[in-house]
Amino acid sequence: MIEDEDEGVVFADGFDDAIIGIMRIDGAMRVVYDKWAMVNVMRAQETELSFESVVEFLEYNTWGSYVGPNTPIYMYCVHGSGDEKKEEVLDYAYDCLW
Repeated sequence: MIEDEDEGVVFADGFDDAIIGIMRIDGAMRVVYDKWAMVNVMRAQETELSFESVVEFLEYNTWGSYVGPNTPIYMYCVHGSGDEKKEEVLDYAYDCLW
């Protein structure tokens, strides 16, 4: 993680291409990242790692890290029509429950 001391913003080092926005939560400015884009960035850099290895690495070392109130937000972005997005969200939620 890299912190911009002037702004108090924390970035995930090497994943600028995966930034999708910013949010202010309880006064803290937080950078928002697309998890799938982060996987693609890391797979391009670490070509010998499998998809599963990259996801496991990011889950443990990045997505699960807390670095204070400005910790970035990592989210799964969904694409497609409204119905397709809803179906993807429901599938993901179902998988998380079981």
